[in-house]
Amino acid sequence: MQKLILIAGPSGAGKTTISEYLTKKFNIPRVLTHTTRPIRQGESPDTSYHFESDASFNKLHFFEHVKYGSYQYGSSKEALEEAWEKHQLVSLIVDIKGAASYLKAINQQVYFLYVTTSSKKELKDRLIKRGDDPAKIAERLSGSELNTLPEKLKADAHIIVNDNWNETEKKLDDIVSSLLSA
Repeated sequence: MQKLILIAGPSGAGKTTISEYLTKKFNIPRVLTHTTRPIRQGESPDTSYHFESDASFNKLHFFEHVKYGSYQYGSSKEALEEAWEKHQLVSLIVDIKGAASYLKAINQQVYFLYVTTSSKKELKDRLIKRGDDPAKIAERLSGSELNTLPEKLKADAHIIVNDNWNETEKKLDDIVSSLLSA
């Protein structure tokens, strides 16, 4: 059965690290998302994003999409189907609104992984270490961020407290093993 590992959580919790681990260890690719912004140096089409024009973006069927400034971003049914053509198990990093959209649309095919840490101090230390702007860090940790797990999604969430990477790896290995044997 085709499954999507949805990865959500606050900034600094380790979502990208987890996605990269799943790809490296288990060959679980991340579903590509779409954007209408120009390609940046070091990016390549259909590897970094699906780069779209406004017209081609508007023809897609989105689980979620947002507009930042004059550029659009979104994750589509088309990209998920394309990923599933090659792999039965894929991953995608989303915010909480995105997680809710996927759970509503394809609940039985979603394994919702909510990644967090045991404290805001741990998140703050990680954000500082990676060089985030102090004002942005304060804003993200104020509790108003869109990545706090809402009560209505807790029943669907598999929570990983990512304070110790070795423990997180073991949990991820167990999760993938159970998904592959299902």
